[in-house]
Amino acid sequence: MEETNLVVVAHPDDEVLGFGATGAKLVSQGETVQPIILCGNVDVRTHRPSDSELNDDMLEANRILGFNTPILGGLPNIRMNNVDHVEIVQFIEKQILAFKPKRIFTHHPADLNDDHLQVSRACLAASRYYQRRNDIPPLKSLCYMEVLSSTDWGFEATGDMFKANLYVEVTEFIEKKLQALAAYRNVMRDFPHPRSAEVVKGLAAYRGGQSGQIYSEAFQNIFQQEL
Repeated sequence: MEETNLVVVAHPDDEVLGFGATGAKLVSQGETVQPIILCGNVDVRTHRPSDSELNDDMLEANRILGFNTPILGGLPNIRMNNVDHVEIVQFIEKQILAFKPKRIFTHHPADLNDDHLQVSRACLAASRYYQRRNDIPPLKSLCYMEVLSSTDWGFEATGDMFKANLYVEVTEFIEKKLQALAAYRNVMRDFPHPRSAEVVKGLAAYRGGQSGQIYSEAFQNIFQQEL
């Protein structure tokens, strides 16, 4: 049976920054990647393109990686802290019920961006949904991912920082990740900004060096049900 992976993020491009190469690898192995993007319109993003351009960019980026068409939520950008926690949880639970994922990937709660924190907290609560329903299979794993210019910009005072303990070899997919990021106009920046091609590839090389691989994406696996 084909396995489904949910990548639950706050904004368009987070799914590529944190999970693009790993997701493309899973797709190449016959698995499904379903992005869930809670703040689909990112209406306060600097240099934001038009609605139609942003939607086209998102579809193209996810097509490049082989991901399914993202499910978009209408939650307010940079104001998710004003939304009832239960509303965010229930939106994610609805997607878990619909797609019955074996793995979930989401933001780290110490990310600088507060929307990431809200999504992370809600995703953790929603991830236990299978324990309350017989029609949802148990999760295999739940992982935090690192999103450049957010995870790396977090401060120690916000809590435990990202601690990599899972490394996925993505040498054959790092260029595809860069291609998908380039599909999002006005998102990438010139070096030495974290969202530059040099830093994205450099982080993958660094994570690869940590794990005895070449290029890797790193995750913090916080729950593993099966080996």
